[in-house]
Amino acid sequence: MKKKQKAGFVNSFIFLLFCIALFLGFKINEKQKWIELPSIGTWLPYENWFKFYDHEVSASIQYHHLVDDIYTNGTNLCASQFDGIVLKTDETSVTILHDNGVLGIYAQLEDVVVKTDERVLKGQGLGAFKDSLKLEFKKDDQKLSYEEVVKL
Repeated sequence: MKKKQKAGFVNSFIFLLFCIALFLGFKINEKQKWIELPSIGTWLPYENWFKFYDHEVSASIQYHHLVDDIYTNGTNLCASQFDGIVLKTDETSVTILHDNGVLGIYAQLEDVVVKTDERVLKGQGLGAFKDSLKLEFKKDDQKLSYEEVVKL
């Protein structure tokens, strides 16, 4: 009876090690881009588990209102207001569902550097813009101004 219990424990331990090795293999492949696979775990905030930061993060993001939904920030870098998941990208815009429930649309970009389903952090660069960019924010189907979003 003891041999069967020992064998069951060993088999379970080997299976656990196999699962860990498989998960780490997917994560390494995701960073190294050896094989193009569907993103696994992009909705998990694993950046808190491991410290694999390969992009610049600024401490403070300040946009200045120009007219309507048009803003500038003194640079040509568009950065995310909060942590979140990129829902959609195209050549000139990025749509992010932020962790606080705010849907942010960053438009009039010239160079988008994030991909759909990518997890972004507050202050992470999303792309570049020429003179100004368009910022739109919504929460619970209510349009929010940038000033209201900053207070959240």
